[in-house]
Amino acid sequence: MKWQTVGDRVPRAGNAISRKLGHWLFGAMGWELHGELPNRPKLIIAVAPHTSAADFVLTIGVILGLGIRASYLAKASLFRFPLGILMRAFGGVPVERGKSQGHVDEMARRFRSEERLILGITPEGTRAHVSQWKRGFALIAQAASVPILPAIIDNRRRIVTFGELIEDVENPAQSVSHVQQAVERMRST
Repeated sequence: MKWQTVGDRVPRAGNAISRKLGHWLFGAMGWELHGELPNRPKLIIAVAPHTSAADFVLTIGVILGLGIRASYLAKASLFRFPLGILMRAFGGVPVERGKSQGHVDEMARRFRSEERLILGITPEGTRAHVSQWKRGFALIAQAASVPILPAIIDNRRRIVTFGELIEDVENPAQSVSHVQQAVERMRST
C-alpha cells in the first residue's frame, strides 16, 4: 500500500521512523488506507462506525503513518494511570460522558485559537450499537466553521476510507446525515 504525502497545511508530527512504525502497525494488522487527507490546517474527522477497541490502534497507525498531529475525544475513564499517559501522548482529550460540560464551546475556542488542529471524534460516542448518533462533532464544526471528513472503518474488508469532505457545516443535523450516508454507502459496496 502506498501512503499519501500529506500537504503542507496539515498539522505535522513525528519523523521518518515514526511514519515507518505507523505503516508497519497498520499493515501488520492487515488494514489498508484509502482516500486522501485534505490539505487543510483545521478539520474534524468523524470516525465511524466505532465498533472495537482496536479502532484506537488503527487510529494511532494512521496518525503515525501519515505523520500528522491530531487530537481526539475519548471517555475520561481511559485517562486513568497508566493508560492515561499514552492517551494524552497521542493527543487524547478526556470527556465525561453523560455530563454537559461545554465541550462544544471549549473545542470551538480551541479551533479559533490554534492555527492548525485536526480533531477526531466517533459520532456514536460508544462501541455499542446506538440508534442515534451524538451531534457533538457537527455542533463543534458549526461553531468553529470547520469542515468534517468522514473516516469510515470497514471491518469486513479491513479498510479505512477517508470520504468526501463536508464543507457546509451550518446545519448540524445535515452534517450528521452526510456522515451516516457515507457509512451506509460503504456498507452497501
